[in-house]
Amino acid sequence: MTVRAGSTFGDDAFGSKGFGGCSPRGKAAPNGGIGAVMATAADFARAYDGAQATQLELRYQRTADGQEIVSMCGELDIATARHAYAYLRAVIDREQKGKVTLNLADLTFCDAAGLGVLAKVAAHARRRGRSVRLAAPSPALVRIMRITGMDEAFPEIRTPVLTMVPSPRQPSFARTRQHPE
Repeated sequence: MTVRAGSTFGDDAFGSKGFGGCSPRGKAAPNGGIGAVMATAADFARAYDGAQATQLELRYQRTADGQEIVSMCGELDIATARHAYAYLRAVIDREQKGKVTLNLADLTFCDAAGLGVLAKVAAHARRRGRSVRLAAPSPALVRIMRITGMDEAFPEIRTPVLTMVPSPRQPSFARTRQHPE
């Protein structure tokens, strides 16, 4: 599924048709695009316009061993939040048990509305007896999730490797104040 500022595109309910600049890693862009050796100026313009129009692409995959993975490519923000939540909720409602992994490796931006989607999806999954796991979140996303307390809903982001990501510290007033002697 692809979300373009409030519109949804895809082959079917869990389609993964590619649009714009979010082709899978290591593959050329559709229709030659930037991946073509002899790209023309028109190819570059089309690729740029497609990348601008595509804000979020969600790709559903069920592995041979039954794991459900949704890969996010692009921006999870106020313009895409409603459709992203509806899509993720449908994935969760499709099965009665098990976990859904959200692959965030290609998520380039997440605002407060996007964080809200992640929180609502985790809560919905818990109510349905399922779980949501985050894979490959960016250090910036992990940091903001810690600041907002969302790491409670996603314990996998509190692993020892990820706990090394520094959290912001407010300077203590006592430390910054000069005391006269």
